[in-house]
Amino acid sequence: MSSFIDSNGNCINDAIVEIYHGNTKCNKVGSRGGAGGYISGIIKLSHRLIAYATIGGKGTVKFASGTKIMKGGYGGGGSASNYNPEQYSQDFGSGGGQTAVKFLANDLWHRVIVSGAGGGSDNGFTKDTMEDDGSGGSGGGVTAQGYWVNGILNSERLANSTFGFTFGYGESAQQFGSQSQYGVRQPVGDTDKPGAGSGWFGGFAGHNENGGAGGGSSWALSADAIIPPGNIPAKGSYYNESESHPYYFSLNDGYVFSDVKSIPGIWEGNGRLVITILDSIIYPSLTLSCMHISYSVLFIILIESNSN
Repeated sequence: MSSFIDSNGNCINDAIVEIYHGNTKCNKVGSRGGAGGYISGIIKLSHRLIAYATIGGKGTVKFASGTKIMKGGYGGGGSASNYNPEQYSQDFGSGGGQTAVKFLANDLWHRVIVSGAGGGSDNGFTKDTMEDDGSGGSGGGVTAQGYWVNGILNSERLANSTFGFTFGYGESAQQFGSQSQYGVRQPVGDTDKPGAGSGWFGGFAGHNENGGAGGGSSWALSADAIIPPGNIPAKGSYYNESESHPYYFSLNDGYVFSDVKSIPGIWEGNGRLVITILDSIIYPSLTLSCMHISYSVLFIILIESNSN
């Protein structure tokens, strides 16, 4: 696993990882898992409310033989698949799950701040060469990262503020390709296909035995947030669910975050959520609180690193 690596092979500066309390290092190897993102923001609340949190689970990577499904991390991570009738062992990794805070109701349409998770890799071991490099993309950022196929970054399908595999779920790899019209419809091979990371919108699976899966996007309800219009369908990681609702909040509801910072690919392992009360003013009829919410979501790909 590695900190965020761009298409030119450059890692995010270690100083940035340290400033935002990440736990990843630059690791320029093939078949690495995608690191999860970090997002933080400040919100002023003038009344009491019920809040809910999802703490994303790391993906899983291990050896399996025959036909096996490797479940994605808690919070919508995409499952990995191995369809192998010859029964020899393959190792492959699932996607991580989002970390999110929700106000008033515990569903995807009430999320107010979300950190995207990293995508899985096609191998559970890293490689020094780019042959069979199916690295997973980093989660986080307004636009998350794609995935590598044989050492080349594929950026055709990227999760962002209004688009991705589906709302709140990373794609699970399937034997016959994606069920989404925007996904990979023609799979390559049957073995070691990784799952994608979840987020505001989840990433896409590469559906390639020599490829990785994409990361999920981060998002916060801020003054410049792009809110998808109309009903937003959440199809589930296998694209077989049908629930759809409009996003619940507007920019005028009093739940807008300021000073939002979003950094991709600096967190490995299960998600983390930190809530800090910066100030609290008590009046006879109400308490005005100013809170700082930050969290790094999840995930990655080396089993010894508690990832993928």
